[in-house]
Amino acid sequence: MVVFIGLFALACFTLAVVNPRMTWARPRGPEAREPMGMAVASAWWTADGLRLATVDPGPDHDDIVERMEAAAEELTSGEPRQKYPASDGAWAEYIVDEIRRPGEDVELRLASASASASASANTERYEADGACLTVVVSVAPGEPEPKYAHIDDRHYNLEADVKDLPCP
Repeated sequence: MVVFIGLFALACFTLAVVNPRMTWARPRGPEAREPMGMAVASAWWTADGLRLATVDPGPDHDDIVERMEAAAEELTSGEPRQKYPASDGAWAEYIVDEIRRPGEDVELRLASASASASASANTERYEADGACLTVVVSVAPGEPEPKYAHIDDRHYNLEADVKDLPCP
């Protein structure tokens, strides 16, 4: 598409400069300058398309893996944490700010979640660009059972690991 628009811009510029009478039957008034305007607009779109295709491709795979490793380090450092009641994983809110940047479309998705029989520990796997962040969660020592089934206000100890492979 960029090549087509570039060729169109070149053709409009050539017609506007060389012989505008070939472009329009009566090149009088402001409409005689329309080929030049179309050439300028098309050249602008061509330059913008080339910039998007070559100069600004977004984060590469290695950068995303580094961000996931930083997110794993952030998760495991510090005090036990409470989980977020969210549909995209209990720990996604802690991870997403480390991985995404404004204006980027890096997709972090919950690949799998599994809970133990006692519901005191679970594992969640998050995938972004073919790399897998595994979060293993256990209830912090001394935390009581939740009073209500739908409200879990306990604190959890987290372990996180990143593999440069898709999640199993």
